[in-house]
Amino acid sequence: MKRKKWIAKRDDGTLVFGEKPEQLPEAAFISLTRGEGLNLLQLFINQVLTLLVMHQMKKSPGLIYAELKGELRNWKGCGQTITVWDGKMMPAFRNKSSHRFSMKFFTWVIHRKNTKTYYLTFSANGQIPSTTEATHILEQYGKLYDGGKLVRKATPPTREEFTTP
Repeated sequence: MKRKKWIAKRDDGTLVFGEKPEQLPEAAFISLTRGEGLNLLQLFINQVLTLLVMHQMKKSPGLIYAELKGELRNWKGCGQTITVWDGKMMPAFRNKSSHRFSMKFFTWVIHRKNTKTYYLTFSANGQIPSTTEATHILEQYGKLYDGGKLVRKATPPTREEFTTP
């Protein structure tokens, strides 16, 4: 079996872990996160924490595929992650080691007046959204914090709602 590693896609700067599979296991699910409006200090802290979590991801059983994408426009940044998991392996990853520390620390950093954050986990239903599709799915269905205040709880899309064109 080929060992997975992080690779930067030169065309858009996305970091990819593993190869995007043609077919997903029946029990696969997707976790999406997005932060918007981060200032330079928040972006720096985000980068440091992301590097720690990326190292943990390399060792995580059940992680099928991951994409990390970040942008900087007008001195404000956004970052988005897509992770695809086989079965219910993500809670074990999420609740220990670097990711656990990052969640606790990053919540203090990212849930500020200048940011919007989205979180969503849902059944993959055999497909992985593109980065653009993931953004739309998060904006429509994700748990939303605006300025550090919970605005909306997550309502994962149904099988019929989550279809790629």
